[in-house]
Amino acid sequence: MRRGHTAPAPHRLGTVSANEHEQSRVVRTPLARRCVSEHECRSMPTPPPGAVDPSIHAYKILNNTCVYICPSGYTEVSGTVLCSLVPGANAVLQKGCGHSHPKTGDKATARCMSCPDARCKRECNGARIDSVAAAEQFRGCTHIKGTFEISLRATGGNAMAALEDSLGEIREIVGCLKVTRSYTLISLMFLKKLKTIIGVPTENKGQALHVFNNPNLEILWDWSTFGDLNITGGSLYIHLNPKLCYFQILPLQRMTHNPRSNFTEIEVSEDNNGDQASCSPKTLQLTVTLLRYDAALLQWDTYCVSDIRKLLGYSIYYITAEKNVTLYGQRDACSDSWNVLDVTIDEARGHNTTAIEDPTLELTDICNQQNQPQFKIIRPLIPFTRYAAYVKTYTTQQDKMGAQSPIIYFRTLPGRPSPPAGLVVESTGPHSVKLKWSPPIMPNGTIMLYHVKIQANSYNRPKILAWRNNYCGNPNALASIIAGGRGEITPEKEEAKATGDVKNGSCSCKEESRPSTKFTTRAEEERDETINFENELQNGVYIKSERANRESAGNVRARRSIDFTLNSMLVILTENSDPVLGFNYTNSTDRDGYVQSLYYQLSSNTTSLSVHDMRHFTWYTVNVWACRHSEENEQESAYADLWCSKRAYNIFRTQELANADVVKNLHAEVIASNKTLPDVNVTWEPPHNPNGFVVAYNVHYTPIEDSNEAPDVGLQTCLMADDYESNGRSHMIRNLHAGNYSIRVIPITVSGAGNGSDIYVYIPERTLESGYEWVWGLVGGCLAMALVAGGGVWYARRGVLSPAEANKLIASVNPEYVPTVYVPDEWEVPRTSIQFVRELGQGSFGMVYEGIAKNIEKGKPETRCAVKTVNEHATDRERIEFLNEASVMKAFDTFHVVRLLGVVSRGQPTLVVMELMELGDLKTYLRSHRPDAEVDLPRKGPANPPTLQNILQMAIEIADGMAYLSAKKFVHRDLAARNCMVAGDLTVKVGDFGMTRDIYETDYYRKGTKGLLPVRWMSPESLKDGVFSSGSDVWSYGVVLWEMATLAMQPYQGLSNEQVVRYVVSGGVMERPEHCPDRLYELMRACWAHRAHQRPSFLRLVADLAPNAHPSFRHRSFFHTPQGQEMYALQRSTAADEEQEMPEVNVGAVATGSGSNLFGVSGRLASWVRELSSLRSRTSDDAAAEPLQPVGAPRPANGDLPTTGC
Repeated sequence: MRRGHTAPAPHRLGTVSANEHEQSRVVRTPLARRCVSEHECRSMPTPPPGAVDPSIHAYKILNNTCVYICPSGYTEVSGTVLCSLVPGANAVLQKGCGHSHPKTGDKATARCMSCPDARCKRECNGARIDSVAAAEQFRGCTHIKGTFEISLRATGGNAMAALEDSLGEIREIVGCLKVTRSYTLISLMFLKKLKTIIGVPTENKGQALHVFNNPNLEILWDWSTFGDLNITGGSLYIHLNPKLCYFQILPLQRMTHNPRSNFTEIEVSEDNNGDQASCSPKTLQLTVTLLRYDAALLQWDTYCVSDIRKLLGYSIYYITAEKNVTLYGQRDACSDSWNVLDVTIDEARGHNTTAIEDPTLELTDICNQQNQPQFKIIRPLIPFTRYAAYVKTYTTQQDKMGAQSPIIYFRTLPGRPSPPAGLVVESTGPHSVKLKWSPPIMPNGTIMLYHVKIQANSYNRPKILAWRNNYCGNPNALASIIAGGRGEITPEKEEAKATGDVKNGSCSCKEESRPSTKFTTRAEEERDETINFENELQNGVYIKSERANRESAGNVRARRSIDFTLNSMLVILTENSDPVLGFNYTNSTDRDGYVQSLYYQLSSNTTSLSVHDMRHFTWYTVNVWACRHSEENEQESAYADLWCSKRAYNIFRTQELANADVVKNLHAEVIASNKTLPDVNVTWEPPHNPNGFVVAYNVHYTPIEDSNEAPDVGLQTCLMADDYESNGRSHMIRNLHAGNYSIRVIPITVSGAGNGSDIYVYIPERTLESGYEWVWGLVGGCLAMALVAGGGVWYARRGVLSPAEANKLIASVNPEYVPTVYVPDEWEVPRTSIQFVRELGQGSFGMVYEGIAKNIEKGKPETRCAVKTVNEHATDRERIEFLNEASVMKAFDTFHVVRLLGVVSRGQPTLVVMELMELGDLKTYLRSHRPDAEVDLPRKGPANPPTLQNILQMAIEIADGMAYLSAKKFVHRDLAARNCMVAGDLTVKVGDFGMTRDIYETDYYRKGTKGLLPVRWMSPESLKDGVFSSGSDVWSYGVVLWEMATLAMQPYQGLSNEQVVRYVVSGGVMERPEHCPDRLYELMRACWAHRAHQRPSFLRLVADLAPNAHPSFRHRSFFHTPQGQEMYALQRSTAADEEQEMPEVNVGAVATGSGSNLFGVSGRLASWVRELSSLRSRTSDDAAAEPLQPVGAPRPANGDLPTTGC
């Protein structure tokens, strides 16, 4: 005999190792837990012996699922024994078949065999079931021997469904069926196949069916559908079931075949069964009078009762039911799948029953008073769904009647379908795409067709051209930054993973982790291409864009794009409206025959569509609606409003067309003029059918060398498309020297750089005309006289120069003549006082460490510091140079210049102890705060670009440090962002005098055999004559401002070092960075005055910036010291005369000389601009010189300044 057992959960079969087993097909089963191989399945250890059937020896295979117990309709057999089933009512296995296994080979051959007509017999011993889990041990049992007791106190979930799944196969019980104290049960219909109960007279007092004290039991079985139950050999005992009416028990009298059972009050009580139920119910008529897609109006008869106070109200029960349901099917007292809507008697009568307070009032004619039917709306309902419903009364225990309606069925009207799911667009070429979608998840009716609309969108050409971005430097900016999107994204479901993973319905073992493709060269290039362009789209100086690689829900790929609002700025999306019933739609094309708007109405079984004749590299919006049939009883107006779903849409871009972006009819004409150098006028026709539209033209011209050496890199101009049109579709290249030139024009469209078109032009040498030699002689003589006169004027003025003018320093130090011996002085500190903490990075002479210096400052036992070292292989001269460069700082003592703390010159290695600047040099700091900067760069806080206030605060701190150096008669000669240091509180100080040259070696240029020169930061007089002064430092300061405005971009991008020298010497300066505020660019332009004496002094710059400075600046700066105020007053006395001598500055040397344009629109550098109009005398100059005020709020940690206007 079999004992009850617990059935372990089955597992899916799959591959664990490619070298061990074959891949098996997986069947989707709700109880599947993980993937195992067949060998693992048969080798699994069996459950504990007390919980299993001793006749079951191993796990086995059934439909590619590993199971321990064969399910209903199957029996266990061994492959080593030939078994046959005996035909008959019970289909009992032959002796030695099924449950008898050889002692060997069971695990390898056991399997589940289907029973004929699903009539396998499986015997189990009786037991007590007190939970749903305990019922699992009887899964598949058909015959029970012994007492089978059910006593369920409390369960979770739908207990009736679980009991029916576990006990639904029981057909016969030999012993006694006991149902006691089961609060959950309202029926015994989960024993749906039970037909026979055979009592044992010697056990359980001879009882066969024992039903006692079940508070919620309302029915045993529905005798109309269940049939008869054969009870023999025992009696009944049914008591204390307050909701089980006697008429529900009465049919058992004829089903009990026991002479000793007479159905007396002792066996079945008529008094204590059903004493709390309405056991003589009347029938209510329930109908549906009005239907909508989301609601139904129910009507039923009023229940007539002699005393209205006994009627508590009505309860309406309703449930979705695609098939007919029974009243008690899969219902229990703890969880009811039926929805309940209560109607109190007050609602039913329309007035409050408290009005009936007189107990002597006659209430015998209530039916005549309450003959109106009852109504109730049930909502919300699911559209186009079949429902079952019934209504019953609730009365007091004094009323034994009650009323209940039969179950009725109705279907709600159709509603609006949900949008089609999973709309995707597959590009198949520049002019064609394929659309795919899935039917709506909730059709809410019968889908009739899919309405498809494809609409071309247009680029916002005025908006894009108005930004005037350097598209030549970033040709792929627009193509990368504008991204489409879908109107509906469904993430993949979470996958269950264990030893093997179940993916997409098949088993597969875990694979080795693959290399990440998150950071690839192509991804890095694309990011670099869009960094500058994204910055242009912000409203402030710099606002970092949202990171595009945030993870979406599920497995949806994140798109690199700006939000939809920005897309709507760059691409004008066409408005869409829902389909109109009966409207005749018309397709349209543009002037070239490409799709402008296209409509389809496809049958409901079509879920894909190929579209052709689309314009290349154009944004389209595809909209798909699911539309349904109308149904009976549906009003025409409601159908017209709800016949189609909301749209599922996808915004996509077609592929670009190769070789479409090329100019036509390129011509070049040499134009002779009275000038020394001629011009070349280049004309061309724009591309006929480009990818999108042309935003700019890259005009590149290169001299062709006669020798075999490599030609010069050439120069280029980025000509905006609107400038090209305003210039009459031409571009003038000015001041070309004689020679052969190659001119190439490359159109820049929305898709990027197109194909270049080349043309060659020859400019002949210009010869002197005969008879005019005397003119040149006269000109030469005049020049000589002018030089003599100029010298005399200079000598005459020299005696009347102001002291400030006479004290201007022009310094030129030869680095070759440095001292060869270093003499220790009071700056020497013991080596034992220095403790290294960690490496900060590589310096020009050696490693730089963060350290702790002991007793190096008064009152501080320990001071954090930066320790610079010399490489162990350095020569003596390098060590001396290292110490001498550090010794320069011994004379400096001001807050905005990095302080020297000490020197260790005795012993090796040589150490220089400096003030610690935690955030390193300014160039690295700016680079680290670019959008999407590398995470390994040092930064403080989030990588947000500095605000305008931050930049102005840094600018005044650098200017104050340089003003101190200028007062000390010190010329820095290498002022750049790399040589300014950033402290932990974001204070910027001038420092590293000559110590960062090797780190940023690419920022320097070696001319011939001379030393390295920072030509991109040098003034015209320094480049031309090698003259360095405080004025040349002011020029470099302007370049530092440009670096701060561009987050440390390289100055004069696009030019070689030789070209930079020619460009600056000829009077050229850098243009305003895109979206740079006027306030900041005014300072740059003032610093870049071509003549050194026209540039403002550092003290003047500090005074100009002082109103925007943080309050703490007044207490730290050199400017506000008595010495600084005295020097500033002296400079102001001669400022008026100097400003009169600075009218304008030529910034167009390239346009009149080399003809190149570095930063955007042609012709900009050829204009003369007002230079120092913004540096007019301000009242703030006087305010800057006022006495110090009390210290205000402390400096914020993030360095932000109060917001000021630009």
